[in-house]
Amino acid sequence: MSPVSTLFRHSGPLGRGRPLGRGRPLLGRGLGVALAVAGLLASPRGFVGAQAAPNHPAGSASAAASVVDKLGGLSPVAPNTLENPGFPPAFFYKPKAGKGMKPVFVYLHGRSGVPEEGCRQWAKVVTEFGWLLCPAGQLPFNGNPAERTWNNDWFTSEKNVLGALNALRGKFGKRVQLRGNVLMGFSEGAYVAQNIAIRDTVTFNRWLIVASCDRYFGGDVNVLTEAKKKAKRVYLWTGETDGVVKESEAAFQHLKNLGYSVKLNVAKGYGHQIPVDTMGQQYRKALRWLVAAK
Repeated sequence: MSPVSTLFRHSGPLGRGRPLGRGRPLLGRGLGVALAVAGLLASPRGFVGAQAAPNHPAGSASAAASVVDKLGGLSPVAPNTLENPGFPPAFFYKPKAGKGMKPVFVYLHGRSGVPEEGCRQWAKVVTEFGWLLCPAGQLPFNGNPAERTWNNDWFTSEKNVLGALNALRGKFGKRVQLRGNVLMGFSEGAYVAQNIAIRDTVTFNRWLIVASCDRYFGGDVNVLTEAKKKAKRVYLWTGETDGVVKESEAAFQHLKNLGYSVKLNVAKGYGHQIPVDTMGQQYRKALRWLVAAK
């Protein structure tokens, strides 16, 4: 049985609602928009209970920054395209310096996200540390081929992500690290990233999750407990007015109680979004902390 999505409903402006689950209202796409998909998530690997990501588009606007962030804003250079057999093409940027093996930072966009644009958002801050790889969700969102969704299907998405990573390795050889990489995700991409990360801690033992939710991990505590053995560090970032902030706090406490090395940043002045104009201020220290773990 393959994963299917859970039920969603709109509850107000972007960043003000909460995902449906355990009695909480759901984040919506925007005023006057309602999308509903019914079902329970059931893993083809026998894992049952992880609830799907909220049905809202991927925000990208950022709060006003008092200081200009040199690592903020979209990269002026378009990403490279990488063929990913069986899936849409992925996008990538090379590391800024060095010819030896470098870690790969894999970014999973939110629902309705444009993968190329998401890659450009992260390029300036990530390429200081290694490769940036941005797979594209398997399906178009609302029929728009530019906007993508993972369809709440982490199982198929894992094949997509690993296929892109192997394609990058095939193209550049041993300059591309295959183990101990960083998996990053936002919104629906956070849901997919959380589910892939806890099941493949060999490939991804460091996680950066934007708008995380504790319920995305599901109800099988053994999965998280087992993942703890190889996971190095976890960084959670959520805007203070994001509707999932309480669930991010719950995820932090859950991981901390299990003994994970985990940090949570509830960022003032932000909602459900990628802080495009302040990427360096928000994430540079976090990325350095993640890769510093031995």
